[in-house]
Amino acid sequence: MKKAITNELKRIAEKNGWTLKEAKAELDDWWKTSFKDAWGEVEGKLDDADLDYQEWLLDAWDTRISRASFRGSAKGTEFVGMIIADKGRKDVREEMRQLAATSAMQNLQGVLSAGIRPYKNKEQVVPVCRAYHKDGKWRVANAQDQVIHQEEGAESDIPNWAIEVPGQRFYIAMLDKWGKTMDAFSWERSWTFVGNEPDKLLAEGPLEPLLFKCQWDAGQSILRMNVPIRFNAEIIEFQGSDGEMVKMLKTNNIAPDYSLDWVDNKYREKVEQLFSPQLFLTRFVPYLPDLTDMYDYHEENAWESSWGKLVGPTFAFKATVEYIDYVGRELDWIEGGIQYSMRVSSQSLRREDANAAIYINISKHLDDFHNAFNVRRDGDWLPYTTGTQVIVVGKSRTYEKDNGDINLSVDAYNVYAIPSRAFLGETPSDDSNDLDSLGGFRSD
Repeated sequence: MKKAITNELKRIAEKNGWTLKEAKAELDDWWKTSFKDAWGEVEGKLDDADLDYQEWLLDAWDTRISRASFRGSAKGTEFVGMIIADKGRKDVREEMRQLAATSAMQNLQGVLSAGIRPYKNKEQVVPVCRAYHKDGKWRVANAQDQVIHQEEGAESDIPNWAIEVPGQRFYIAMLDKWGKTMDAFSWERSWTFVGNEPDKLLAEGPLEPLLFKCQWDAGQSILRMNVPIRFNAEIIEFQGSDGEMVKMLKTNNIAPDYSLDWVDNKYREKVEQLFSPQLFLTRFVPYLPDLTDMYDYHEENAWESSWGKLVGPTFAFKATVEYIDYVGRELDWIEGGIQYSMRVSSQSLRREDANAAIYINISKHLDDFHNAFNVRRDGDWLPYTTGTQVIVVGKSRTYEKDNGDINLSVDAYNVYAIPSRAFLGETPSDDSNDLDSLGGFRSD
C-alpha cells in the first residue's frame, strides 16, 4: 500500500478511535458490501487496485462513515477530554410502556379512550391505540376503530412502536404529541467525562468529572474510553443528592472525533502526554493510591439515595490481577447478560494479610465493547493474564457473607490494562473453566 494511502488510512483510524488493523478490517467489510464486483476483481487486495481507485475508495468511505455517525447537528458547546466510565444504559420508556400494557390488560376500551398519564405531574396525556397485522400491513386504530397509521411489513417483523400485551393477540401503540407512533423503547446511556472546552483545557486543565447523558440516537452510540474525544453537548444543571446544584452534559445525537486535529502542532506532544491513560486516570479522576484504605474511603464517601439505598463512591485505583473468571454467571440485570469477576490485590494489601484481595465485577458489555480483558500492544488488542497491572474505575459496594463478615467489592465501569505492565495470555477457550477437564480428579 502506497505511503500516502497508508497515512490517509491512519488519519481515518485515529479520527474514529480505531487501530490501523481495525480500520483496514472496517474498510474491507464496507468495500466488499458496497462494491462486491470490484472487491472480487482484486480478491479484496486493495494494493492491486489502481492508485486513483484507492484514493477515491478511501475518500468515499470516509465520507460515508462520517455522515452515518452524524445524524444531524449536535447542539451545545464543544468539549475535548476523555470518557473514563461507561455507567450503563436504561430504557427511559420502560415505566410508560409497562403502564400502557397493564392498562390495556385491565380495560382496553378505557385506555384507548382516555390514554395514560405516565409523567409525575399527571397532566400530560399519552394517547394509546390498538395495533394489529392484517393483509400484509401493520395497522394502528384509535378508540373509534379508525385506522390512523399503517405500514407495509410481515407479521413476524414487529415494528419498533408495537407493544405486546401479555395474553392477548393484539398489540398497542403510544402516540407522541404530534399524533405519530412513538418508539416503544428509548435508550439513555450515561458516561463519566473528564475534560473542558478546547481553548480552556491546556490553560485551565480538565473540569471535575461530569455525568454525560446520551439520549435518543446518541443513546445507541458506544463511545470509546481512555482515548482523546471531541464532541458537542449541552450543559445542564440539576439538583444533586445533597441538594446542591450539579452540572452535567447532555446530547441527543453525537458525532465523536477521536483525533487531535484541534491541537496546534507545537502543543501536540504535550497533549499526547496529557492523554496517556495511565496519567489521566490517576491524575484527573478521584484516585485511591493505597488499597488498604478502600473500606474507609467507601464508608466516608458513600451516600444514601432517595429510595434509601446506600450508594458507594466512584473512583480509580491500580491493582495487580490475581485471577480472572472467564465463564461468569448469567444475570438478567447485567448489561450483556453475564457478569464476570476478577480478583486483584496489591503489595500494601498483602502486607496486612497475605490472602487479602478485592473482587471486581465486570459486565459482558464492558468486555465486548471496551476490551476489559485485553491490552493494546502495537496497535492490536491482545488478552492479558495474571500479574498484569490494571487501572479500574468503578463504584464500591459492601455485601454480607454467610458468616456475617462485611466484604467490599467494586462494580467496574472501566478496566484499563497498562501496556508496559501486562503479561500476555492465550485467548480463553469455552471450556477453560470447565472442571470436567480434570478427568475425575477429586480434591478429597
